[in-house]
Amino acid sequence: MKKIWETYKSSFILLASMFIGGGCGAFLGEKASFLQPIADTFLNLLYCCVVPLIFCSLTAAIAKMKDLRKLRKIMLTFSVGTILSGIISCLFMVVPSVLVNLGKGVNLNMTEQVTTTESSLNVLGMFTVGDFPLLFSKGNLMALIVFTIIFSIGVIQAGEQGTPILKAMENLTTVIIKIINIIMKLAPLGLGCYFAILIGQYGQEIVGPLSKAILVYLVVVFVYYIVSQTLMAYIGAGVDGVKVWWKGAAAPTLTALGTCSSAASLPVNLLHAKKIGIPDEIADLTIPLGANLHKDGACIIQILKIALLCSVFNVDYATPRNILMSILVAVIASVVMGGIPGGGYVAEIFIISVFGFPTVSIPIMVLIGTITDAPATAINVTGDTGLAMVIARVVEGKKWLQKAEPMLENG
Repeated sequence: MKKIWETYKSSFILLASMFIGGGCGAFLGEKASFLQPIADTFLNLLYCCVVPLIFCSLTAAIAKMKDLRKLRKIMLTFSVGTILSGIISCLFMVVPSVLVNLGKGVNLNMTEQVTTTESSLNVLGMFTVGDFPLLFSKGNLMALIVFTIIFSIGVIQAGEQGTPILKAMENLTTVIIKIINIIMKLAPLGLGCYFAILIGQYGQEIVGPLSKAILVYLVVVFVYYIVSQTLMAYIGAGVDGVKVWWKGAAAPTLTALGTCSSAASLPVNLLHAKKIGIPDEIADLTIPLGANLHKDGACIIQILKIALLCSVFNVDYATPRNILMSILVAVIASVVMGGIPGGGYVAEIFIISVFGFPTVSIPIMVLIGTITDAPATAINVTGDTGLAMVIARVVEGKKWLQKAEPMLENG
């Protein structure tokens, strides 16, 4: 028992903070919002680590590559894995949506107004910014990653003159990781406050008219979380991979649940990847990319929105055409459109244009997305390390974890 406590102590503490915070939120209701400054302090500290961590760790990882063909292999595997896992996650929601009438008995308020539906369809806009300082913003992470990859290749081509830059980036990465470890000391307090606020704000919605759809959704995401993360860890490194993944899963999972932010969870998730032993050149590239593009949880939400609205508007969802189109729309909306700058309502508009729902359904989709955001973010975040383990096996071979274990023990 003592050994279990020492191994999972931090996980138990975070779980306890989640339950205590949730209980406080259920008791206080919307009054729990007075905890917002404490929660935001923790979140802002994590946000401050995102940009320097990506720039320094990714530069160091790529600049150490002697063969850039490995970079191409990582990117190709990541792309294929992202699309495949997105389709599979959609199917997890499609099956219960066909079997259960999610909108039966639902009486939704169709008079709510959306404050703005302005959005951008400039997909290429996510990869660049118009001024150098704009790179160093959590709102432009894809542009930062693109610039960092180009910068890293420049360091490689500089040869001996690039060596001091590589060394500096490695040292800065070490320092930033130490800073993140310090910030995570505040995690029980910060996440406890976030859970109190979430339950206080949205607790009634979960037990209201959307309760059946939300309950089905929660069952789906829980099953998908267990099955997908276990399976990807097993594919990546067998039984040992499953053990090492679940050993450190609590921190990124609960951070994602509490903050509803892939960007805020990124530093914690990257630490998880490094503790697993995923090679730096894979973890430092795929985890930040995954935060923007690998969004299985978002795919599940899009299927939920489409199936629920089909039921509400008496459209037969269980047709081959509607099912296939919903999967296609979900993957595109989650993987591509989720990273478009200023594209807050792009996914909703895309769904309306494909299925012909009235524009009055936009507020309903926004409400559903808000209520379901926390579990979806947890799926998005934790899936990145699982995918990184699969990529490690493809790139480094099936014995990659055994090679990493001696280095982890020495570290």
